[in-house]
Amino acid sequence: MSFGAGDARKRPGFLDSFRAALTPAPLAPDDGKPLVRPTGVTIATVLAIAAGAVFVLIGGFSIVTTDDQLNQAIAQYNANISDCTNQFGGIGDAVVVPAGASSDVANQAETCKTYIPLTDETISGARTQNIMISAVVVIVGLIALAAGWFLRSGNRWGRIGLVVAVLLSVVLSMMFRVSNLFTLGASLMLIVAVMLCFIGKGGVYFARIKARRAG
Repeated sequence: MSFGAGDARKRPGFLDSFRAALTPAPLAPDDGKPLVRPTGVTIATVLAIAAGAVFVLIGGFSIVTTDDQLNQAIAQYNANISDCTNQFGGIGDAVVVPAGASSDVANQAETCKTYIPLTDETISGARTQNIMISAVVVIVGLIALAAGWFLRSGNRWGRIGLVVAVLLSVVLSMMFRVSNLFTLGASLMLIVAVMLCFIGKGGVYFARIKARRAG
């Protein structure tokens, strides 16, 4: 049995189709008129600046209040250890589960087994970690603010900054579990800003600017 040329042609795979979908459409001939920033890019600028301000404020507040947060956490931790001592005789290997204890009591006892006495080294490490993570949150905010500023003039660094800010915010949320209502909202604003700058009129606007500067 023979096959025609059309049958022998390899069908495009998923990655090929995905790559084609992300490839921008060819630009129409440049009419030479002054470029007008699309409304979507203006909205992206506002979103980037607002999100950046949120990250800077949250990160800065966390750095300033690190000692207060740490003291509260230590006090709560020591209170839990005191409860374990009163109920089960101690923490770690010293925990004694009462005979015939209910499942809830048994679960509490298992939790008490995970506690260890706090040391100055542990407290110092927790303080350093909180400051470092908070500093990264501030950096994300500063990148978003800079991206918003560059977007105003159609500079490509604005779009690059947005992508970097989004990636860092995802890392903070997934790896370091730094997330609350405000950071999630700010991250969503950055994602929307990226979409407005890469899709539709926003993508054409930046492509036109790049073409003119290259020419």
